[in-house]
Amino acid sequence: MMRLSVPAFAKINWMLEVLGPRPDGYHEIRTVLQTIALADVLHVERTEGGIEVACAHPQVPAGSANLVFRAAERLRRTKGVKAGVRIQIEKHIPVAAGLGGGSSDAAVALLALMRLWEIALDPEELLDLGRELGADVPFFFVGGTALGIGRGDEVYPLPEVHADVLVLANPGFAISTSWAYGQLTKRGIPGNISVCARAWHRAVGVWPTVRRDEGGKEAVPLSEIVAGNDFEALVRERYPELTRGLDQLWACGALCVGLSGSGPTIFGVFESEREAKRAESAFAALGWWRARTRTVDRPEYRTRLMASLSGEASGP
Repeated sequence: MMRLSVPAFAKINWMLEVLGPRPDGYHEIRTVLQTIALADVLHVERTEGGIEVACAHPQVPAGSANLVFRAAERLRRTKGVKAGVRIQIEKHIPVAAGLGGGSSDAAVALLALMRLWEIALDPEELLDLGRELGADVPFFFVGGTALGIGRGDEVYPLPEVHADVLVLANPGFAISTSWAYGQLTKRGIPGNISVCARAWHRAVGVWPTVRRDEGGKEAVPLSEIVAGNDFEALVRERYPELTRGLDQLWACGALCVGLSGSGPTIFGVFESEREAKRAESAFAALGWWRARTRTVDRPEYRTRLMASLSGEASGP
């Protein structure tokens, strides 16, 4: 197998709490992450040369500034691989949008390269490599609904949240994550969070009671899990158009709305396709990027990744 085409799914944050700065310069957070069906596609081909990463999207950097390039370079160096790779990123996830596109691309690139270069990493080795690349990368080795603690890089599977009709909207500008964290720190979030706080007990109190839907499937009520985002007030103050966007989602009948990451992408969960189409039309009139999608649970996530890593077609 010399060539693979692998989906790299986006994520949203059902909730995100910033607990305070850490001694290592990062921030302690607690978040619930969710994979969604919106996805980039990585076309990965083994070569006998070096590492080539290309993308037609003008905002995706080239060379060592690209997270996929760094992932390939680090894996190649760590394992002493002599073979090369050519990776074409087919971009569908907006850049710097709070949807984890770059991190997902990097995680999927590592999985594809392990296959094409015929090398193995044990799970902890893979997670450590992911953490070196970025805080969101380890989540994309898990997928579905998951708790992220520490920097967000300690990931624990949770009972799945299902949303079949989800609308994303983005006003078309980027928000710097470092700026957002800096502004929160200036506003007085707690300081000197101990590293010992990075433990499973941080999850206590986060997750609502799991119920069963009419079909007997475990389900978590959305009204209990979309519990806010500590960046929301900050970015709404700085970018009033986000307030208008969130209000638009409510006006179109959303069951719940939220901000993903530090933004600027916002999302709304809808009961019907009709309401979702109405929201899409409203954002089209505003000139915003928008997409209708759905959640992807862990079993589907793993099935689709494994199928594509085996060279099988993976549908939308």
